[in-house]
Amino acid sequence: MQTDEPHIKDISILYVEDEDAIREGYARALNRISDHVLLASNGRDGLEMFKEEKPDIVISDIRMPVMDGIEMLQKIKEIDPDCSVIFTTAHNDNAYLLQALDLQVDAYLQKPVEKNILKSKIEKLASSILREKMQFLQQKEIEAQRVILQNVLDHEKNLLVVTDFEKVHFANKAFLDIFAVESVEAFNKMCISFLNIFLPVPPYLHKGLLSDGETFYDLVEKSEETRRIVNIVGNDAHPRAYQINISRIVHEDQESYLCTMTDITRMNIERLSTEKKAYFDNLTGIFNRHKFNELFEIELNRVKRYGNNTSVSVLDIDHFKHFNDTYGHLIGDKVLQKLAETISSRIRNTDIFARWGGEEFVLLFPETSVEDARKVCEKLREAVAGIECSEAEQITASFGIAQVLPDDTMKSAFKRADDALYEAKKAGRNRVMVAS
Repeated sequence: MQTDEPHIKDISILYVEDEDAIREGYARALNRISDHVLLASNGRDGLEMFKEEKPDIVISDIRMPVMDGIEMLQKIKEIDPDCSVIFTTAHNDNAYLLQALDLQVDAYLQKPVEKNILKSKIEKLASSILREKMQFLQQKEIEAQRVILQNVLDHEKNLLVVTDFEKVHFANKAFLDIFAVESVEAFNKMCISFLNIFLPVPPYLHKGLLSDGETFYDLVEKSEETRRIVNIVGNDAHPRAYQINISRIVHEDQESYLCTMTDITRMNIERLSTEKKAYFDNLTGIFNRHKFNELFEIELNRVKRYGNNTSVSVLDIDHFKHFNDTYGHLIGDKVLQKLAETISSRIRNTDIFARWGGEEFVLLFPETSVEDARKVCEKLREAVAGIECSEAEQITASFGIAQVLPDDTMKSAFKRADDALYEAKKAGRNRVMVAS
């Protein structure tokens, strides 16, 4: 699609003059300049015609019956402050001139106006108007093409991303849907680096395989085509395998990359099943320690970069060894499953819950102050105490909570939460303690 360039003949002109002979005489000259000439005999008619036709240029006498040119122009400028205006007058009246200048008139010509001078003024104004119209039409065409392209790409099932490997500059709907976000801006806020979405799981490609000075583009290019595969876990927490292809884009000395990712999960079902076992606890079905460590590091990076409020809690079942010794491991396993189900159903989708080992569990609360985390854990503690298990006695749990600080490591944050858990145990169990 190509925009036809507008011509001076396309410029519309409104000529307002109360003297019939002058109006008709100049109308013939104006018709040689433009194919769209409108005529009015006073300011009131000129204003109504302007409202209906929105001409590009207004040429008007100043002194006219019914409504003079100054009043007409004042009302026109209220409708279109950028309207181009040429005033003509036979009167050497400084007051009118000052009013005309105050209204930002483009030209002020004394009658009788030489037609060549009038033509020159019109052509000069028309040149600027045509340039603006052309820019508007081009921008409109670019926007229309962008919308068409976006619609085409949004119907593409493959994931399409333009990135510098840190931030995402463009993404189609299929990609955004994977992470349950509405826009590229939302994705960039959620994910510190684009390459973080690729999980470090052998034999898939990920940033941990990069050599010094090597880009992800280089890594993909040097890999065999059959091994150009990445692993992504979206908002549903299920890992998926994608064949990835990358093209380099250079625009105005800025380098970026177009990444096309094709879902090949069905072709890798057995491999993905094995990987899922690597992320989830077999007994309870929640995340395992390995996966929690990975997600904790992502949240810790957000805390360091943005100063987000994030809290972590370590909890375990009180007297769990007694459960196993008294009722056997099968009942102990059932208790673990019931606790996992109870807590999983009472936390947000953004909260991260995992089995740390044995009877010990961990909770990560992104965007949550330590006080709000304490309130949540109190409710969870009450819910755990309300679990009914006909084969065993009442179940209780103790919680230790700590805020994740910008200078923390995983070890230091967990140490404070674990110390708080120890204080909860020491204080009698079945309670929530916050690290000092």
